[in-house]
Amino acid sequence: MKTLLLLLLLALPILPATADSCTAADAPGHEPTALPKLPADAAPRHIILMIGDGMGAEHVWAAWMVNRGKLNITQLPVIGFSRTPSASHAITDSAAGATAPACGVKAVNGHIAQDSEGRAAESILLRAQRAGLSTGLIATKDITDATPACFYAHADDRRQKALIAAQLPESGIAFVRGGGSKHFREEQLQEMRRRGMDIELLSDGDMPPAGQRGDVLPKATREALERLSRNPQGFFLMIEGSQIDVAAHRNDLRETVREVLDFDRAVGEVLSWMQQHPDTLLLVTADHQTGGLSILGGSIPEGRVDAHFSTGSHSGVAVPLYAAGAGAARFGGIWDNTELHGLLRKALPMPAAQE
Repeated sequence: MKTLLLLLLLALPILPATADSCTAADAPGHEPTALPKLPADAAPRHIILMIGDGMGAEHVWAAWMVNRGKLNITQLPVIGFSRTPSASHAITDSAAGATAPACGVKAVNGHIAQDSEGRAAESILLRAQRAGLSTGLIATKDITDATPACFYAHADDRRQKALIAAQLPESGIAFVRGGGSKHFREEQLQEMRRRGMDIELLSDGDMPPAGQRGDVLPKATREALERLSRNPQGFFLMIEGSQIDVAAHRNDLRETVREVLDFDRAVGEVLSWMQQHPDTLLLVTADHQTGGLSILGGSIPEGRVDAHFSTGSHSGVAVPLYAAGAGAARFGGIWDNTELHGLLRKALPMPAAQE
Protein backbone atom coordinates (compact mmCIF):
# COMPACT_ATOMS: atom_id res chain seq x y z
CA MET A 1 0.00 0.00 0.00
CA LYS A 2 2.81 2.42 0.89
CA THR A 3 4.55 1.64 -2.39
CA LEU A 4 1.34 2.25 -4.35
CA LEU A 5 0.79 5.57 -2.54
CA LEU A 6 4.36 6.66 -3.31
CA LEU A 7 3.92 5.80 -7.00
CA LEU A 8 0.69 7.78 -7.13
CA LEU A 9 2.38 10.80 -5.53
CA LEU A 10 5.26 10.61 -8.00
CA ALA A 11 2.78 10.49 -10.87
CA LEU A 12 1.12 13.76 -9.85
CA PRO A 13 2.00 16.72 -12.08
CA ILE A 14 4.46 19.25 -10.65
CA LEU A 15 2.61 22.53 -10.61
CA PRO A 16 4.54 25.75 -11.16
CA ALA A 17 4.86 28.18 -8.27
CA THR A 18 2.27 30.92 -8.22
CA ALA A 19 3.83 34.06 -9.67
CA ASP A 20 3.25 37.70 -8.93
CA SER A 21 4.03 40.38 -11.50
CA CYS A 22 5.62 43.81 -11.39
CA THR A 23 5.74 46.18 -14.34
CA ALA A 24 7.39 49.50 -15.12
CA ALA A 25 4.04 51.14 -14.37
CA ASP A 26 4.23 49.74 -10.81
CA ALA A 27 7.86 50.75 -10.28
CA PRO A 28 8.95 53.64 -12.53
CA GLY A 29 12.52 53.22 -13.68
CA HIS A 30 15.41 55.52 -14.54
CA GLU A 31 18.33 55.86 -16.93
CA PRO A 32 21.58 54.56 -15.45
CA THR A 33 24.57 56.84 -15.03
CA ALA A 34 27.35 56.28 -17.53
CA LEU A 35 30.08 54.16 -15.96
CA PRO A 36 33.21 56.32 -15.76
CA LYS A 37 36.64 55.00 -16.65
CA LEU A 38 38.04 53.99 -13.30
CA PRO A 39 41.49 52.68 -12.28
CA ALA A 40 40.61 49.30 -10.76
CA ASP A 41 44.11 48.65 -9.40
CA ALA A 42 44.88 52.08 -7.89
CA ALA A 43 44.85 52.83 -4.17
CA PRO A 44 41.57 54.44 -3.06
CA ARG A 45 41.27 57.61 -1.01
CA HIS A 46 37.50 57.33 -0.53
CA ILE A 47 35.61 54.08 0.27
CA ILE A 48 31.86 53.72 -0.19
CA LEU A 49 30.16 50.53 1.03
CA MET A 50 26.54 50.18 -0.10
CA ILE A 51 24.43 47.44 1.50
CA GLY A 52 21.08 46.42 0.07
CA ASP A 53 19.50 44.79 3.11
CA GLY A 54 18.07 41.44 2.02
CA MET A 55 19.09 42.06 -1.61
CA GLY A 56 19.93 38.82 -3.37
CA ALA A 57 20.94 38.48 -7.00
CA GLU A 58 17.30 37.67 -7.80
CA HIS A 59 16.15 41.02 -6.40
CA VAL A 60 18.70 42.81 -8.57
CA TRP A 61 17.60 40.97 -11.71
CA ALA A 62 13.93 41.53 -10.99
CA ALA A 63 14.59 45.28 -10.87
CA TRP A 64 16.80 44.99 -13.97
CA MET A 65 13.93 43.42 -15.92
CA VAL A 66 11.41 46.04 -14.79
CA ASN A 67 13.91 48.78 -15.75
CA ARG A 68 14.11 47.18 -19.22
CA GLY A 69 17.55 45.65 -18.88
CA LYS A 70 19.39 48.61 -17.33
CA LEU A 71 20.72 49.22 -13.83
CA ASN A 72 23.62 51.12 -12.32
CA ILE A 73 24.48 48.11 -10.16
CA THR A 74 24.84 45.72 -13.10
CA GLN A 75 27.33 48.05 -14.81
CA LEU A 76 29.91 47.56 -12.07
CA PRO A 77 32.74 45.56 -13.64
CA VAL A 78 33.97 43.41 -10.73
CA ILE A 79 31.54 40.74 -9.51
CA GLY A 80 31.69 38.18 -6.72
CA PHE A 81 29.63 36.45 -4.03
CA SER A 82 29.61 36.53 -0.24
CA ARG A 83 28.71 33.55 1.97
CA THR A 84 26.53 34.60 4.89
CA PRO A 85 26.12 31.95 7.67
CA SER A 86 26.47 33.37 11.19
CA ALA A 87 28.22 31.92 14.25
CA SER A 88 24.94 30.48 15.48
CA HIS A 89 22.80 29.76 12.41
CA ALA A 90 23.11 28.61 8.81
CA ILE A 91 20.82 31.52 7.96
CA THR A 92 21.96 34.84 9.36
CA ASP A 93 19.94 37.77 10.62
CA SER A 94 20.89 41.38 9.83
CA ALA A 95 22.84 41.87 13.07
CA ALA A 96 25.26 39.00 12.44
CA GLY A 97 25.07 39.62 8.69
CA ALA A 98 26.31 43.19 9.10
CA THR A 99 28.79 42.44 11.91
CA ALA A 100 30.74 40.16 9.56
CA PRO A 101 31.80 42.74 6.93
CA ALA A 102 31.78 45.62 9.43
CA CYS A 103 33.99 43.91 12.03
CA GLY A 104 35.49 40.82 10.40
CA VAL A 105 34.05 38.32 12.92
CA LYS A 106 31.21 35.82 12.99
CA ALA A 107 28.50 36.89 15.42
CA VAL A 108 25.58 35.12 17.04
CA ASN A 109 22.28 36.13 15.45
CA GLY A 110 20.97 39.24 17.20
CA HIS A 111 24.34 40.45 18.49
CA ILE A 112 25.68 43.83 17.37
CA ALA A 113 29.43 44.09 16.57
CA GLN A 114 30.46 41.23 18.84
CA ASP A 115 32.36 38.04 18.12
CA SER A 116 30.94 34.59 18.85
CA GLU A 117 32.13 34.85 22.49
CA GLY A 118 30.37 38.18 23.02
CA ARG A 119 33.51 40.32 22.89
CA ALA A 120 33.24 43.76 21.27
CA ALA A 121 34.80 44.03 17.80
CA GLU A 122 35.94 47.24 16.12
CA SER A 123 34.16 48.20 12.91
CA ILE A 124 35.81 49.23 9.65
CA LEU A 125 34.17 52.66 10.03
CA LEU A 126 35.81 53.31 13.40
CA ARG A 127 39.10 51.95 12.09
CA ALA A 128 38.87 54.40 9.18
CA GLN A 129 38.39 57.24 11.66
CA ARG A 130 41.59 56.23 13.47
CA ALA A 131 43.31 56.53 10.11
CA GLY A 132 42.13 60.13 9.76
CA LEU A 133 39.21 59.61 7.40
CA SER A 134 35.83 61.27 7.81
CA THR A 135 32.93 58.84 8.13
CA GLY A 136 29.23 58.73 7.35
CA LEU A 137 26.16 56.51 7.73
CA ILE A 138 22.93 56.57 5.73
CA ALA A 139 19.93 54.25 6.20
CA THR A 140 16.29 54.31 5.14
CA LYS A 141 15.21 52.60 8.37
CA ASP A 142 15.92 53.50 11.98
CA ILE A 143 19.59 54.49 12.37
CA THR A 144 19.70 52.22 15.46
CA ASP A 145 18.56 49.25 13.35
CA ALA A 146 20.88 46.26 13.14
CA THR A 147 22.87 47.05 10.00
CA PRO A 148 23.88 50.67 10.71
CA ALA A 149 24.30 49.91 14.42
CA CYS A 150 27.05 47.38 13.68
CA PHE A 151 29.23 50.21 12.37
CA TYR A 152 29.21 52.31 15.58
CA ALA A 153 27.77 50.36 18.53
CA HIS A 154 28.02 47.12 20.52
CA ALA A 155 25.07 45.28 22.07
CA ASP A 156 24.07 41.79 23.20
CA ASP A 157 20.67 42.25 21.57
CA ARG A 158 19.75 44.28 18.50
CA ARG A 159 16.55 45.32 20.28
CA GLN A 160 18.49 47.34 22.89
CA LYS A 161 17.67 50.59 21.11
CA ALA A 162 18.45 52.97 23.97
CA LEU A 163 21.87 51.36 24.50
CA ILE A 164 22.65 51.55 20.79
CA ALA A 165 21.43 55.14 20.47
CA ALA A 166 23.57 56.23 23.44
CA GLN A 167 26.71 55.16 21.55
CA LEU A 168 26.09 57.30 18.47
CA PRO A 169 27.11 60.64 20.09
CA GLU A 170 30.46 59.07 21.07
CA SER A 171 31.09 57.57 17.64
CA GLY A 172 32.76 60.53 15.95
CA ILE A 173 30.75 59.97 12.76
CA ALA A 174 30.60 63.19 10.73
CA PHE A 175 27.44 62.62 8.67
CA VAL A 176 24.25 60.71 9.61
CA ARG A 177 20.93 60.38 7.78
CA GLY A 178 18.20 57.95 8.74
CA GLY A 179 15.10 57.45 10.86
CA GLY A 180 14.67 56.68 14.53
CA SER A 181 14.47 60.06 16.27
CA LYS A 182 12.24 58.52 18.97
CA HIS A 183 15.26 56.66 20.38
CA PHE A 184 17.23 59.85 21.10
CA ARG A 185 16.73 62.44 23.80
CA GLU A 186 16.88 66.05 22.70
CA GLU A 187 20.07 66.61 24.67
CA GLN A 188 21.72 63.73 22.77
CA LEU A 189 20.82 65.32 19.45
CA GLN A 190 22.09 68.70 20.63
CA GLU A 191 25.33 67.14 21.84
CA MET A 192 25.93 65.50 18.47
CA ARG A 193 25.38 68.79 16.65
CA ARG A 194 27.61 70.60 19.16
CA ARG A 195 30.37 68.15 18.28
CA GLY A 196 29.99 69.02 14.60
CA MET A 197 28.01 65.97 13.50
CA ASP A 198 25.80 66.67 10.47
CA ILE A 199 22.83 64.60 11.60
CA GLU A 200 19.21 64.54 10.44
CA LEU A 201 16.79 61.90 11.67
CA LEU A 202 13.94 62.17 9.20
CA SER A 203 11.27 60.07 10.96
CA ASP A 204 10.35 58.81 14.42
CA GLY A 205 10.99 55.21 13.41
CA ASP A 206 11.65 53.79 9.97
CA MET A 207 11.20 56.08 6.98
CA PRO A 208 8.21 55.52 4.68
CA PRO A 209 8.62 52.98 1.84
CA ALA A 210 10.25 53.99 -1.43
CA GLY A 211 6.96 54.75 -3.14
CA GLN A 212 6.20 57.39 -0.49
CA ARG A 213 9.53 58.92 0.58
CA GLY A 214 10.62 60.53 -2.69
CA ASP A 215 14.32 61.01 -3.40
CA VAL A 216 15.47 60.92 0.24
CA LEU A 217 18.15 58.25 -0.35
CA PRO A 218 19.72 59.72 -3.53
CA LYS A 219 19.61 63.21 -1.96
CA ALA A 220 21.27 62.02 1.27
CA THR A 221 23.93 60.31 -0.83
CA ARG A 222 24.72 63.55 -2.69
CA GLU A 223 24.84 65.49 0.58
CA ALA A 224 27.17 62.95 2.20
CA LEU A 225 29.60 62.96 -0.72
CA GLU A 226 29.77 66.75 -0.69
CA ARG A 227 30.19 66.97 3.10
CA LEU A 228 32.69 64.15 3.60
CA SER A 229 34.92 64.99 0.61
CA ARG A 230 36.00 68.19 2.39
CA ASN A 231 38.50 66.04 4.28
CA PRO A 232 41.62 65.88 2.05
CA GLN A 233 42.59 62.55 3.63
CA GLY A 234 39.41 60.89 2.37
CA PHE A 235 36.33 59.25 3.85
CA PHE A 236 34.46 56.00 4.54
CA LEU A 237 30.71 56.04 3.88
CA MET A 238 28.18 53.25 4.47
CA ILE A 239 24.85 53.59 2.64
CA GLU A 240 22.07 51.09 3.35
CA GLY A 241 19.02 50.46 1.20
CA SER A 242 17.29 49.19 4.32
CA GLN A 243 13.78 48.48 3.14
CA ILE A 244 14.46 46.00 0.36
CA ASP A 245 14.39 43.57 3.28
CA VAL A 246 11.10 44.92 4.65
CA ALA A 247 9.30 44.56 1.33
CA ALA A 248 10.71 41.08 0.70
CA HIS A 249 9.66 39.91 4.19
CA ARG A 250 6.14 40.92 3.18
CA ASN A 251 6.52 39.10 -0.16
CA ASP A 252 5.54 42.38 -1.84
CA LEU A 253 7.14 42.14 -5.26
CA ARG A 254 6.21 45.62 -6.42
CA GLU A 255 7.57 47.34 -3.33
CA THR A 256 10.68 45.13 -3.39
CA VAL A 257 11.42 46.29 -6.95
CA ARG A 258 10.71 49.92 -6.00
CA GLU A 259 13.21 49.65 -3.13
CA VAL A 260 15.92 48.12 -5.34
CA LEU A 261 15.38 50.83 -7.96
CA ASP A 262 15.61 53.51 -5.26
CA PHE A 263 18.86 51.96 -4.02
CA ASP A 264 20.11 51.81 -7.60
CA ARG A 265 19.47 55.55 -8.00
CA ALA A 266 21.77 56.12 -5.03
CA VAL A 267 24.39 53.94 -6.77
CA GLY A 268 23.98 56.24 -9.76
CA GLU A 269 24.70 59.27 -7.58
CA VAL A 270 27.94 57.65 -6.45
CA LEU A 271 28.97 56.79 -10.02
CA SER A 272 28.26 60.36 -11.13
CA TRP A 273 30.47 61.65 -8.29
CA MET A 274 33.21 59.16 -9.16
CA GLN A 275 33.53 60.67 -12.64
CA GLN A 276 35.40 63.54 -10.97
CA HIS A 277 36.85 61.46 -8.13
CA PRO A 278 38.40 58.30 -9.63
CA ASP A 279 40.38 57.65 -6.42
CA THR A 280 37.22 56.07 -4.99
CA LEU A 281 36.30 52.45 -4.25
CA LEU A 282 32.63 51.49 -4.52
CA LEU A 283 31.44 48.15 -3.13
CA VAL A 284 27.77 47.13 -3.41
CA THR A 285 26.59 44.01 -1.58
CA ALA A 286 24.01 42.62 0.87
CA ASP A 287 23.91 41.20 4.38
CA HIS A 288 21.67 38.27 3.37
CA GLN A 289 18.87 37.36 0.96
CA THR A 290 15.26 37.78 2.02
CA GLY A 291 12.17 36.03 0.70
CA GLY A 292 13.68 33.21 -1.36
CA LEU A 293 12.74 35.09 -4.53
CA SER A 294 12.63 33.19 -7.83
CA ILE A 295 12.15 34.76 -11.26
CA LEU A 296 9.65 32.75 -13.30
CA GLY A 297 9.16 34.89 -16.38
CA GLY A 298 8.48 38.35 -17.71
CA SER A 299 9.51 40.61 -20.57
CA ILE A 300 12.54 42.88 -20.64
CA PRO A 301 11.25 45.04 -23.54
CA GLU A 302 7.91 45.48 -21.74
CA GLY A 303 9.56 46.07 -18.34
CA ARG A 304 7.80 43.19 -16.60
CA VAL A 305 8.94 40.48 -14.21
CA ASP A 306 6.99 37.45 -12.97
CA ALA A 307 8.39 36.12 -9.71
CA HIS A 308 7.59 34.05 -6.63
CA PHE A 309 8.66 34.31 -2.97
CA SER A 310 9.23 30.97 -1.25
CA THR A 311 9.49 32.29 2.33
CA GLY A 312 8.64 35.28 4.47
CA SER A 313 12.03 35.05 6.15
CA HIS A 314 15.67 35.00 5.10
CA SER A 315 17.26 32.35 2.90
CA GLY A 316 20.73 30.86 3.13
CA VAL A 317 22.06 31.59 -0.36
CA ALA A 318 25.24 33.56 -1.01
CA VAL A 319 24.65 37.20 -1.90
CA PRO A 320 26.24 39.12 -4.75
CA LEU A 321 28.88 41.79 -4.46
CA TYR A 322 29.73 44.31 -7.14
CA ALA A 323 32.74 46.65 -7.14
CA ALA A 324 34.16 49.49 -9.20
CA GLY A 325 36.93 52.02 -8.93
CA ALA A 326 40.26 52.15 -7.15
CA GLY A 327 41.12 48.80 -5.57
CA ALA A 328 38.01 47.07 -6.93
CA ALA A 329 39.86 44.23 -8.66
CA ARG A 330 40.54 42.36 -5.41
CA PHE A 331 36.81 41.86 -4.69
CA GLY A 332 36.14 39.41 -7.52
CA GLY A 333 35.48 35.82 -6.47
CA ILE A 334 33.66 34.02 -3.68
CA TRP A 335 34.32 35.22 -0.14
CA ASP A 336 33.11 34.58 3.35
CA ASN A 337 31.35 37.72 4.55
CA THR A 338 33.99 38.21 7.26
CA GLU A 339 36.68 38.37 4.57
CA LEU A 340 35.13 41.51 3.12
CA HIS A 341 36.26 43.32 6.25
CA GLY A 342 39.88 42.34 5.58
CA LEU A 343 39.64 43.46 1.96
CA LEU A 344 38.23 46.81 3.07
CA ARG A 345 41.01 47.19 5.64
CA LYS A 346 43.60 46.64 2.93
CA ALA A 347 41.86 49.32 0.87
CA LEU A 348 42.12 51.95 3.61
CA PRO A 349 44.64 54.57 2.52
CA MET A 350 46.47 54.90 5.84
CA PRO A 351 48.81 52.10 7.00
CA ALA A 352 47.81 52.61 10.64
CA ALA A 353 44.30 51.45 9.79
CA GLN A 354 45.60 48.10 8.61
CA GLU A 355 47.34 47.14 11.85
